[in-house]
Amino acid sequence: MHKFLLLLIGLTFAIGQNKAQSSACQLTLEGSVIDISSQKPINGLSIRLNDSVYSTTTTQDGRFLIENVCPRKYVISIHGIGYEPFVETIELKNGKTVLQFSVQNNSIAIEEVAVQGKQAESKTLQTYRLSEQEKAERKGKNLSEQLTALAGVTLLSTGTTIQKPVINGLHSQRVLVLNQGVRQEGQQWGAEHAPEIDPFTAGYLEVSKGAQAVRYGADALAGVVLLTPSKIDTTKILVGQVDVIGISNGRGLTSNVQLEGNRFFVPRLSWRLQASAKKQGNSKTADYYLGNTGVEELNFSGLFQYALPKGKLEAYISRFSTSMGIFAGAHASTGEDILARIANGRPFETYSFSYDIGAPKQEVSHTLAKLKYDHHFSPNSSLSLQYGFQQNHRQEYDVRRVESDDVPMADMLLRTQTLDAIYAISNYKFGLQGTIQINNNVPGTGTTPIIPNFDNHTLGAFAIGEFQRKNYLIELGLRYDYRYFDVAGYRYDYANPDENGVVQQYLLTDQRQFHNVSGTAGISYPISERLIWKSNAGLAWRAPSANELYSDGLHHGSGTYEIGDPNLKSEKGLKWVNHFGYQWNRLQVHADVYGQYIADYIYANPDPDSIRQTIRGTFPVFTFHQNNALFYGIDAQARYKFLQEKLIYSVQFSLVRAKNIDSNTFLPYIPSDRLSQSLQWNLSENNLLTKNYLKLTHDYVSQQTRYEPESDYAYPPGAYHLLAFHAGTSLPIKQQALAIHFAVENLTNNLYKDYMDRFRYYAHQLGRNISLRITYNF
Repeated sequence: MHKFLLLLIGLTFAIGQNKAQSSACQLTLEGSVIDISSQKPINGLSIRLNDSVYSTTTTQDGRFLIENVCPRKYVISIHGIGYEPFVETIELKNGKTVLQFSVQNNSIAIEEVAVQGKQAESKTLQTYRLSEQEKAERKGKNLSEQLTALAGVTLLSTGTTIQKPVINGLHSQRVLVLNQGVRQEGQQWGAEHAPEIDPFTAGYLEVSKGAQAVRYGADALAGVVLLTPSKIDTTKILVGQVDVIGISNGRGLTSNVQLEGNRFFVPRLSWRLQASAKKQGNSKTADYYLGNTGVEELNFSGLFQYALPKGKLEAYISRFSTSMGIFAGAHASTGEDILARIANGRPFETYSFSYDIGAPKQEVSHTLAKLKYDHHFSPNSSLSLQYGFQQNHRQEYDVRRVESDDVPMADMLLRTQTLDAIYAISNYKFGLQGTIQINNNVPGTGTTPIIPNFDNHTLGAFAIGEFQRKNYLIELGLRYDYRYFDVAGYRYDYANPDENGVVQQYLLTDQRQFHNVSGTAGISYPISERLIWKSNAGLAWRAPSANELYSDGLHHGSGTYEIGDPNLKSEKGLKWVNHFGYQWNRLQVHADVYGQYIADYIYANPDPDSIRQTIRGTFPVFTFHQNNALFYGIDAQARYKFLQEKLIYSVQFSLVRAKNIDSNTFLPYIPSDRLSQSLQWNLSENNLLTKNYLKLTHDYVSQQTRYEPESDYAYPPGAYHLLAFHAGTSLPIKQQALAIHFAVENLTNNLYKDYMDRFRYYAHQLGRNISLRITYNF
């Protein structure tokens, strides 16, 4: 495999040298951009071809020049502060092409993607977006699985049904998810609490891997996941899309329907309605079924936009609901049983296929509602007001010995209200953000909740400025946040049992206050026409969550017993990211080199000397610790097109190193080194079929050797290789299109485990999976 890879890379660069000498890629694109209303030229707009790292900007007279371009079709995008994004397909054939583009300022109406993109996007941080093909190949998967298409994004799994995104080694509350412009607020403190989001609601899935606390407040130490809607088609009364996805592993079926349009009731009103459903049974490894791993989902959303003379009013609502089984083999009855299961490495029981979901399981619903108003005073100044409401209802069930299994062991109701006000003028933004959050444990479970009831109040203010110079851009930002935390619940007093050795409970009440300053400083500098450098340093912080402070009990979803520390302090992190983007003819390269120091880093460490026996069984113990930590690594990806762009080779590589610098020891649950590569062959089109391609992918994950031998219940699993095959085509039907995608994942049906799976002690990962995805656009 290594010899083949070296040969392929050598061939790739040899072809690149030959192509460079060809006169085919010597075309020139010259153009100008004007304001559609004033007909005046616009300075400082960003011009890109095919979302490449190469870009140029318009001069004082609105002109731009791009040289050494190959003859073919391109998607040209034009972006700039105060103007709507402009995207159009152009074709360059020979010599020089001269074009003029007209863009509209956002003082009349502006699309959500543009507004939120400008608030979210840091020009000194690279934002990575899933391509349309990557999204098509992953339809039906959960949000976290889809994001792994991007270098540096991995998974923290709890079995086959629950995954959380990991960015540069950090996860959970250090990864902020911005869903439709609203901070996603659920019970994300749990390692087995997946984001309660339907990816079908997002037109664009993006990841920014820098510390962005200035824009979004506390918690964004690792980065930000952005889900934004695509632009509503307002040219027709009704358009839509239907998706049907079938998979063999789990015999699952997923469907999605989306309708949109405008002028249906009121000319200024545009709308979008969407609903999706999923049903899947027990998953299977290469050798055996995993019992009780079925999933059911039913979701819907609605988006309504009303254009005003100087702004826009927008309302959004969505509901996500799921029921998912937790692998039954992770729950043991005695200490000897759990140790035997870990030693065996696979379940003792034999399971068959079933769609039934029994205890242990999770039932979760998440409702999000948003009301937003944008007002534009002038082309260079605007005010955005947004109110958000979220309700997260989580119920976790387990096999019970006294009460019925239909009574949840944990029943938590979290309500969050947010209010954001952002004023933008020229290249500056000023904002106020406030949050009121209340968590209540619903009575009647017959158990002591793992986390107490709490009230969480936050208030933040920020300012960000961009300073454009002749050939570089500087960004500076500052923010202050205050958080008040009030809790009431119960804890076990293990240090003082009664005369019979019985551990007693006591009432816990506590109030904590946290506050901190965040900052950002960055630069974007084009070193040459082919090479761009972006550097950003971000200071972020995070207050300890309720489970880290006060948990003392069985976490049913993960099958672990967790013990918190009420004396934990806030995490404070400084992350420095350097991005290098290079483009030369058909070669594109991205590389992010980063380092992050986190003071008082909080982590749950497995305690192999402790196993806690409860009335519901025996479980491994995880305790929370706090130390200073250092993270650093690199994410790199490259793509090269050859044979007249019929063949595309892509490769991604990521590594992260993390250590407890107080004790000079390794931290647990840090992703091991990963390499992904693909070879895609674009087939010729004809009158019947278009967008035809075949693709073979290879993923390599190394064994995690950077761990402390006596700090875990089992050694990290070995390295593994995975192969997958993809094929896609599109069938035009009059003005509509039927897209078909076929895939075989884990092509060789490999039996393997992943270090980042918290159930790796008891079971293996998924075996071969065959999928068929059909999308009909009308």
